[in-house]
Amino acid sequence: VHGDTPLPMDRKRKHSIELEGGVKKMASGDTVQLNPLSGAPFTARYYEILEKRKTLPVWEQRDEVVDTIRNNQITVLVGETGSGKTTQIPQLLVNAGFTAEGKMVACTQPRRVAAMSVAQRVADEMDVTLGAQVGYSIRFENCCSDDTVLKYMTDGMLLREAMNDPVLERY
Repeated sequence: VHGDTPLPMDRKRKHSIELEGGVKKMASGDTVQLNPLSGAPFTARYYEILEKRKTLPVWEQRDEVVDTIRNNQITVLVGETGSGKTTQIPQLLVNAGFTAEGKMVACTQPRRVAAMSVAQRVADEMDVTLGAQVGYSIRFENCCSDDTVLKYMTDGMLLREAMNDPVLERY
């Protein structure tokens, strides 16, 4: 709801609704946790990866990181290699609702291969298909869709987008 006027339900809002995911009751009586991005039940692989993610340094500070980003126009995050800056922080922002109203989270990488491989890793961690909710954009290749909420790209591609959209309104 924006003011007193509800916004139409479309791609611009569907990712902001219940980012905690839903629960589906199966015919057997079991309940399954649903992925809020895809609507499908989480896979066993998702839970295996989640246990590894919980050991990363950024995991314990996730609420503090999100609050800091939410409350400041500019935030500089510094962390050791392997602390989760590239893979975890963008996911935290998606889960915290930063992709509401059609916005995307962008994460730049210095090289093409890094953008592609990190996007695949994060898609696996989020239990979605690469090119759907998580994608990448490199020179001559755009692996994104209308459902993409998290986009990895080379620095050059961000500069190219900034030429057409100087204030980067999509992000």
